[in-house]
Amino acid sequence: MKPFQLDTVLDHRKRLEDIAAGRLFTAQKEKKIVKEKLYTENRKLDSLIRKAEELQSKTIPILDLINYENQINFLKNNILAITKKLQEKSKTLRQERQKLIEKSKERQIMESLKEQQNRLWRQYLDKKEAAMLDEIAIVRYDGER
Repeated sequence: MKPFQLDTVLDHRKRLEDIAAGRLFTAQKEKKIVKEKLYTENRKLDSLIRKAEELQSKTIPILDLINYENQINFLKNNILAITKKLQEKSKTLRQERQKLIEKSKERQIMESLKEQQNRLWRQYLDKKEAAMLDEIAIVRYDGER
């Protein structure tokens, strides 16, 4: 039995966990940016719809009304695209979170293996020390007789 000798593997697992944590943070940041963009576009759409409704109650040229309808349709399509992008970012975020959990478990397994091997090594050394002390006591006892 030897003490734990896989410190390089444990360090590598820690680095992989740190990388996974960084990717998760990046995915969270990207999702937040897309979410804010979706919120902004929805506010623009609501504002544009309200303005078009106000102008419809008044007398405005038909070309202006068509222009507003085109802008509304453009924003709706843009919102759909952003919503799809948000779903993709959410999926990526879930995947990165799962990877981080996996890397964390791998590191924890290595740490528990390290602790177990070190504990067994200490037990082995303690037994050796006890045997040596017993032998010294026997030798002394025999020497005193």
